[in-house]
Amino acid sequence: MSEPEPLPDHPERRRHVVVLGDRVLVAPPEDAERRTKAGILIPATAQSVDRKGLWGETLGVGPHVRQVHTGDDVLYLPDDAIEVDIQGEAFLIVRERDVHAVASRDREDATGLYL
Repeated sequence: MSEPEPLPDHPERRRHVVVLGDRVLVAPPEDAERRTKAGILIPATAQSVDRKGLWGETLGVGPHVRQVHTGDDVLYLPDDAIEVDIQGEAFLIVRERDVHAVASRDREDATGLYL
């Protein structure tokens, strides 16, 4: 039996990512990962005892998302997010119902609070 032929190399296999359903694609904040005093790295999606919320920028939204727009900053809990790797960079996918607040630059129905 002969060995299968290797697939041709593709130097740049770029794919267009489409967010589906009620999901939101979020870029986690740069300081989302924490280190313990012993130097152990705790990723942003690790279970948090204090349930500290994180703000991240929305990069894409699914077709059924109503309150969040691309470019908004959203507040979410790290344990409600799914971490995905897209071309070597970590991103998070969060359901719209798991977004607790939205900060937008051009929103008329805002509460008057600013970041």
